Amino acid sequence: MKKNNRLFSILAVAGALLFSVTSCGDKFLNEVQRTKVDSSYLDTPDGLYSMSQSLYLQFRQMFYGEIWAYTNAGTNEFMIGGDGASEAYNTYDTRYGAKVEGSANTVGANHVWGMFYTWLNRANTIIDKAEILDGYAKKDETLGTAYFLRGYDYLFLVNQYGDIPLVIHAASGPEREYARDSRKDVYEQIISDLENAYKLLPAKADLDGKVDKYAAAHFLAQAHLWRASECNADWNSSYVNSDLEEVIKYAKIVVDAHPIVARFEDLYANHTKSGSDITEKNSEILLKASYDLGTSERGSAYTGNMTLVWFVMPYQNAFNGFMQRDVAGGRSYQRLKNTPRYCYFLYDLENDSRFWKSFKTTWAINKLPTKENEMTYKVKDGSTINTKEYFGEHNTEATFSKYLGGMYIINRKEYGQKFLTEDIDIAYNAKPEKRFRIVDYNTGKYIPTVKALLTYGSESAAEPENTSMNPNKDGQFAMLNKYLEGDIDVYNSQYSFRDFVIARSAEDYFFWAEALIRQGKINEGLAALKPIRDRAQFRAGEERDKYMDGGMAFETSSYRSSISAYTNRSVFYPKNSYFYSVGGWDKDQAYRDAVNAEASVLPTVTDGNYPPEDQYVMDFLAVTNPKYKSDAFTRALCFVLNEKSREMYGESLRYNDLVRTRTLEDRLRFNDQAWTQDMTDILGHTGNQGTAGGDIEKYYSPNGGNFKKAQHYLRPIPLEHLNRITKDGHALTSDEINEIQNPGY
Repeated sequence: MKKNNRLFSILAVAGALLFSVTSCGDKFLNEVQRTKVDSSYLDTPDGLYSMSQSLYLQFRQMFYGEIWAYTNAGTNEFMIGGDGASEAYNTYDTRYGAKVEGSANTVGANHVWGMFYTWLNRANTIIDKAEILDGYAKKDETLGTAYFLRGYDYLFLVNQYGDIPLVIHAASGPEREYARDSRKDVYEQIISDLENAYKLLPAKADLDGKVDKYAAAHFLAQAHLWRASECNADWNSSYVNSDLEEVIKYAKIVVDAHPIVARFEDLYANHTKSGSDITEKNSEILLKASYDLGTSERGSAYTGNMTLVWFVMPYQNAFNGFMQRDVAGGRSYQRLKNTPRYCYFLYDLENDSRFWKSFKTTWAINKLPTKENEMTYKVKDGSTINTKEYFGEHNTEATFSKYLGGMYIINRKEYGQKFLTEDIDIAYNAKPEKRFRIVDYNTGKYIPTVKALLTYGSESAAEPENTSMNPNKDGQFAMLNKYLEGDIDVYNSQYSFRDFVIARSAEDYFFWAEALIRQGKINEGLAALKPIRDRAQFRAGEERDKYMDGGMAFETSSYRSSISAYTNRSVFYPKNSYFYSVGGWDKDQAYRDAVNAEASVLPTVTDGNYPPEDQYVMDFLAVTNPKYKSDAFTRALCFVLNEKSREMYGESLRYNDLVRTRTLEDRLRFNDQAWTQDMTDILGHTGNQGTAGGDIEKYYSPNGGNFKKAQHYLRPIPLEHLNRITKDGHALTSDEINEIQNPGY
């Protein structure tokens, strides 16, 4: 079992608990099998406290399943990868409704609604029975936790669904009549609940993983900001001024109490062991879903964290022939693929370290071809190589693979790095004639397969002719690396045991900045993000091409011996493609050492000086919305949302932010699959151009182009809910269902 005050689960079944909470050294919970369980336990202070601790299971449940459809899909950050599951959440087509249609892996329309209302009933039970806690030593924590979860859940639900049933008392029996309450009333309840949580919860929780008053302050800042946002513009005018002041107040409280960590890589990439390293225990974390790999936890509710597989591209296919799936590289569900025209153009790749610490661009060889005719290749200089020489180190059990097997180069035009189409693989499955064309400066070996953002027909060509980063629904992309984990005990697992960070104090800088901008203090708001941008810079002496992700935990994992077939076959590679992308890969090491010796600098941002990357985004969006050219507020908010992507890409925040600011309709232009059926790539091509005279593979999204502003800013009310409720004692008629349902569904 994990120790060191980790938060473990307790499971409540039918309103009664199978576990009890004790104070027992470094363990949070002792398992106590109750042979006779009845609801009378909930009429005791210990029973209510146990139920309050069971509420943490909701956060596990959220990331045990595929909540990404509600938080990441259908935005400017991600489109659908090669799997195609839950595609309707991305394209907003006719399959997306009160019952979502799609493959067997498609997330249901009731996924979030049913989950959250189940836990809300449990929180309501605690609050309803508050008098039982009078005089109880843990009264404040018990109630504070229940108020926190109720405020958190309703905040998420109101932004997704609009008017919703506001249920603040536990069901005493079967209840079927639920009307929808106004957003105004729901927000008032949210803020009241979070204020209660802020007053009741301690400044520091007694155990890692529990909520404290600063977690409540974070979501108070968020609730006030959301109420003041465009999604509520039809009724919020009397609240906006006071809300913005409250945002600033609570955001300052949080950042003072929970300072951001000094190194961005310590948030996600520098992960060496689940449950104990800095990525799971640092001052920036405000709320997380805690997981555990201990044997007594196996098989209990919501044991694993599924974010491990959502973003993984199928490296065993894209770099075909020299890779196989392994523990460190992760299992490739390829649910989400970063949008090429946004992700790869968003960052200052030369000076902003966050791209290189958030995305994986290199994979090591971990598979030797079995056929002799696949082992010998003619390389670019005319000589031949035998790939057996790449595998000498596998005769021992001491190391990872040390040779680079596949790479994505992010070579935007401004960096001047030209790679020829004859050397770069642009197809999803690697082609033999494109192998072993470019040298790894780290080892001197030719790299089997290289893909690039841009390829050129010749060294003298002024314009690129092709790209490996197409908008197709496939598994070809430089994947988000934030959730990889090598410290697991099962090969091919869809679950990791890393904690999922739901809220961190860096986001409070964004709350603060946006509130100031909404007050008309645009430059003051932009300046509020300086600590975030300062941290993003490369430090003096930092190796810019050094790479780490959670897969490297496999090297020291105690579970390696139990999966011996894969012990030394890892695709983790400790270098990224920085110098290939921005320049210097073909120079000597002295040049690279000189670059590494200097700290990088990101420009100071003002309303008259937006970085080129942000100007690119604004110009692109201005094609359909001229405000991005001239409106000071629109441009400032655009920068804040861009910067938040750079800082928090893939952290399950984007959908809610774009919905509440009503910028989703603009930013879907970056999501080719959602925007249109006839897609184009970053060069304006309508298909994969191949080489001269080659076949053209047309880009096509058969369900694209369906987003409707009047409809899709709200989720559909699930059919399961509509079929269960009644009106005046009778099942709803079709007209009554349409009256309750959100418009357009």
